[in-house]
Amino acid sequence: MLRIRKARIVKDKQLEMVNIYIEKGKIKDIIPVDNALLPAEKEIDVKGNLVFPGFIDAHVHFDDPGFTEREDFETGTKSAAAGGITTIIDMPCTSIPPVTNEKNFNYKLEIVKSKAYVDFAFWGGVTPEQVESEEYKKSLPALKERGIVGVKFYTVSGMQLYPRMSIPDMDKVFRLMKELNLVCAVHAEDCNLVDYYSYLMQKMGREDPESWSEGRTYAAEPAAIWLVVGIVQKVRNKLHIVHLSTKEGLNIIRWAKDHGLDISAETCPQYLVFTAEDFKKQGAILKIAPPLRQKEDREELWKGLKDGSIDFICTDHAAGRYPEEKSSPNIWKNYAGIPGIQLAASTIFHYGYHLGRLTLGEIQKLMSENVARRYGLYPQKGAIKIGSDADFTIVDLDKKWVLNPSELESKGKYSPFSGKEIRGKIYLTIVRGKVIYREEEGVIGEKGYGQFIKSKSR
Repeated sequence: MLRIRKARIVKDKQLEMVNIYIEKGKIKDIIPVDNALLPAEKEIDVKGNLVFPGFIDAHVHFDDPGFTEREDFETGTKSAAAGGITTIIDMPCTSIPPVTNEKNFNYKLEIVKSKAYVDFAFWGGVTPEQVESEEYKKSLPALKERGIVGVKFYTVSGMQLYPRMSIPDMDKVFRLMKELNLVCAVHAEDCNLVDYYSYLMQKMGREDPESWSEGRTYAAEPAAIWLVVGIVQKVRNKLHIVHLSTKEGLNIIRWAKDHGLDISAETCPQYLVFTAEDFKKQGAILKIAPPLRQKEDREELWKGLKDGSIDFICTDHAAGRYPEEKSSPNIWKNYAGIPGIQLAASTIFHYGYHLGRLTLGEIQKLMSENVARRYGLYPQKGAIKIGSDADFTIVDLDKKWVLNPSELESKGKYSPFSGKEIRGKIYLTIVRGKVIYREEEGVIGEKGYGQFIKSKSR
């Protein structure tokens, strides 16, 4: 038996000091701190620091196998551990081969399972070729049985092995996904707008950061969201919009929810902190897709988190090779992505809680509970309840620190937060009762300790 002593937890919108008892990696009991201590062989005194159910990042690209010069499962999950993330969900598209059938799923799992520091789940995928051959009718049920949390689609894609999906293909696959009770996550940018205006910017000789934003024009996101919402209106399947970046896109999601559609959305710390003005100043470091937008978009995203229109916060962690993929004076030649998983929790405490935008209870839902519920991981994950996994993100809420990107566990040693003072630091990360990160020591977990977690959506 392990005792977590003097843990401050968020319960019914209030803070409560408790002792948490853990046995065989599960929460055995939760007792108010004033009650008599129960027997325990080991104790960790967390000194009144805040204890959250382990945070979950449901949108990461750890590039393993296939693009491990950028990131791999060891460095990615190490970075997660240092950032207080106890479970990650890896995307199907940035590995070779992509996770589009059971064979590819098994191949990836065999390679990454010995590298993981934190627990992990997988997204599955579908390609237009599979729709045309009707292979998807067999591959999707097989992936569902293996435990994927959902399926990822792109409405615009530059990936040869993972092309965008057309409206007819989406309609067909959505219908099967409804039968399988699988969530479809969509990268929503209209391909016609993006392809044409990106081509036009480059034809004009534009190489500045603004040309990337103008090429991936603002209207592309709301246009693509309307498109997929239109299909969901017909099919009534589960839809999730990833890395939401615009006020107009958020308003469509609000409309869809008001009209009874089963839709959820996420946004990322980069869209909550930075704007197109920061992109002009920092350049390639802040090159992402969709691009950063205006201050009014950023502020509306915070409102969406507050009012429940946006369901959770993820990172879209995607590390480029640094500095070579982030240093060209031509913005079009730079990699689009940020290695954000190690900093997400701290930045949300700094810019969300300390600036009065979110309560601790709201952060708990947005970074843990809501994700687990949406993807069939609750209550194994996302809860401090008897019987749940003993996963904890423990935070020193008032600790101030300055980021040095060289200290990131990711292979990508760069960040738009470089040199910024942040208030809120990960104190301990615990996965299934085992400390895997300690502030003063760094990552102390074991490679391969992380387990694959199957979605229980039925």
